[in-house]
Amino acid sequence: MEKNGVGSAVAKSIVLVLLGAMVVLGLFFLFNRKKDSSGGEENYKLSAVDTITTTNLDKTYPADPRKVVELYCQIIKVLYNEKYTVEQEKAMLDVLAGILDDELLANQTNFYAAMSNEAQSRRNEGYSFSTYQVNSSTPEEIIINDRKCCEVECYYSLMKGSTRESMYYTFLLRKDDQKRWKIAYYGPTQN
Repeated sequence: MEKNGVGSAVAKSIVLVLLGAMVVLGLFFLFNRKKDSSGGEENYKLSAVDTITTTNLDKTYPADPRKVVELYCQIIKVLYNEKYTVEQEKAMLDVLAGILDDELLANQTNFYAAMSNEAQSRRNEGYSFSTYQVNSSTPEEIIINDRKCCEVECYYSLMKGSTRESMYYTFLLRKDDQKRWKIAYYGPTQN
């Protein structure tokens, strides 16, 4: 019987040591786990659509004419390439309208429908907006009808399947009453 009692005591000791080790390891991991620096909130990365729809032009209007053209290109790229709801499309077109000159908007029959139809048509034809590059040189400011204006050139690349269509566009921008650069005209660059 003594033999049985010693074996039983050894087994109990082993089980208790293992349980104790598990408790110590559990407490160690509990106290040393990596803490989330955001206070437990999930980190959310904005999608391309969200980046445009959350743009507040009243607070963060592009600082120079090249940045205005860059924002225009970002919006067009998202309209051509991404999936979005009707509400998101409206919000993106609101931002786009915010960087266009009032006269350009006034000459549009129905800006929202025309832009929506153009993006949808391009997607249906299998186009995607591949890349763009805004000219990095500082544009020369000129005075036209007592308003500061400048031209910015931009390279576009559209893909249709595996075929690339490259084009250069010229943007004419002018300052509005709030001294913000607005797109007054854009079209293919004439050589």
